[in-house]
Amino acid sequence: MATALVDLLSPATLSRIENYALMAKVAVEGYMSGLHRSFSHGQGSEFLQYRSYVPGDDLKYVDWKVFSRSDKFYTKVYQEETNMNCYLVLDASASMDYRGERASCTKWHYATMVAACLAYLASRQGDNVGLCLYNDDLVEMIDARQRQGQLQRILTALARHKPTGSARHDYSWNYLAGHLRSRGMVVCLSDFLEAEDTLPPILKRIRYARHECVAVQVLDPDERDLPFDQSTEFIDPEAGRRILTNPSKVRSHYVERMNEFQETLSVSMGRSQVEFLPLISSDSLARSLSAYLHKREAMQ
Repeated sequence: MATALVDLLSPATLSRIENYALMAKVAVEGYMSGLHRSFSHGQGSEFLQYRSYVPGDDLKYVDWKVFSRSDKFYTKVYQEETNMNCYLVLDASASMDYRGERASCTKWHYATMVAACLAYLASRQGDNVGLCLYNDDLVEMIDARQRQGQLQRILTALARHKPTGSARHDYSWNYLAGHLRSRGMVVCLSDFLEAEDTLPPILKRIRYARHECVAVQVLDPDERDLPFDQSTEFIDPEAGRRILTNPSKVRSHYVERMNEFQETLSVSMGRSQVEFLPLISSDSLARSLSAYLHKREAMQ
């Protein structure tokens, strides 16, 4: 991919596009076209029928034996294509509102851009898409459906809400679990801070209910390496706690603990059979999602 296009699809550029529908289209059509079958089309699909090939369909689903006999292109349709539900679940607590100097947007804005792109991809391939936003309460719940205007409802909700309050993961996820219809995909987007012991068991229960689960962690680069040079007061946006410290004196210990946190989270997700996708809010959104989708495509 040309460098100019990668720059065009950087977080700095995409975050300036206020229209989420346009932003998602620019990111998906500009960098991820041809990968739309690899997002929520799960493994173990049951063959249902044939349908005529439509430009943009993944060529791996074309039946070449039928083509050799009829000289016409037909695509295999699997059962999951007709009833796949995709739920995007976002942590809308105050910690997601952080933005350091090296990032072009907050963690929340980055997470909503990721969610918008995934909603666009799933909707384009005909899946039912739903949305759940939560902090210390349910902020918004849109059931997974495939109806006119559904994608726009989701994108509007993503653009309308701002992160605030604390995160009550157990309450919101227990409510959501009772509303998940049939098998599908559940994508959790959060910074997972102070949730490494809470969210993996929750997602494990969702996974054992035969839903495919993806945990997308969004962190600011400051949270990875604590780059500050002068004495700094750190404020917990959810609990209000304040800590005054000299980052240069605690940086090595902080980085060590952060690496341990990441490793623990990754291992816990693996044991729970949940895909883990760590993202940094300064990274190229399109490149990161494209690499992830290529990996999923190779596994199918």
